[in-house]
Amino acid sequence: MKKLLILLAILFVKTNSFSQDLIRFYENAKVGYKDQNGNVIVPAKYEAGSEFYEGMALVLENRMRGFINNKGELAIPFMYSDASVFKNGLARVMKGNKNGYINQKNETVIPFEFEFADDFANRIARVSKNSKWGFIDATGKEVIALQFDNARNFSEGTAPVMQNGLWGFIDATGKFVITPQYKDAQQFANGQALVSKDNKYFFVDKKGKFVKELENPEEAERKGERH
Repeated sequence: MKKLLILLAILFVKTNSFSQDLIRFYENAKVGYKDQNGNVIVPAKYEAGSEFYEGMALVLENRMRGFINNKGELAIPFMYSDASVFKNGLARVMKGNKNGYINQKNETVIPFEFEFADDFANRIARVSKNSKWGFIDATGKEVIALQFDNARNFSEGTAPVMQNGLWGFIDATGKFVITPQYKDAQQFANGQALVSKDNKYFFVDKKGKFVKELENPEEAERKGERH
């Protein structure tokens, strides 16, 4: 029994050593990757590079994006003008000025048809097409129709969306839980969301009831400019 446990432990260590991701490092303003022992596997040659996600790292060369695997091999060529890391087997990538989603074999899973596309979170992604915003699932199906003038991601079960120039909040079915009435609206955090109305910034609860005013409205204005 003791010998069996030792053998299993050795196999576990060996399996782990082959599956471990590489470690990013910087040298002369370039990015490379080392193994767990500090050996350089990929010299510092990329303009930028992410950490590993799901066994793949996003790297930048000549302003184009591609992906390397955890052996340091170029698994997806530098063919995308923009991209994000892999999550749940999919990565958002841009070809020309349209966004779509690929798998780790570089196969197109969701066509390049979106003016904007975000990472998947809780199995849905925020997208925009023909200047309308909504949410899709991992098959590309619209789970919340592309019907809004703007949208932000879900947080605590709701998402801020704009309709006819005003912001409100929808639930996961796309139904308004707070009707559009704000000049601006941020995501909920700890049961409160920052909104703007009548040149004032204040927090509301999930029923749209006033909670408190914002102490530093200048900071809210700067935050709003970044979205």
